Amino acid sequence: MRTVNWVVPDFHCHHCLSRITEALRDIKGVRLLRSDPTTHTLTIEGSGPEVLAFAKRHLAQAGYPVQSNHNFE
Repeated sequence: MRTVNWVVPDFHCHHCLSRITEALRDIKGVRLLRSDPTTHTLTIEGSGPEVLAFAKRHLAQAGYPVQSNHNFE
């Protein structure tokens, strides 16, 4: 499993978190570990780089594009 910390500038409230959670819910191998709307960050655990890339695309399609990321391997 890989853990990444993503900065999502458009994430700023609990309504956003609800939409983000919905976008990630059905992606096998992805889990939202932490979220902080004040810093616009999501900490995501994924089963591999392909799954994380897929999750990143899903977030963008939901209106929450990832601006930057930091990997914790």
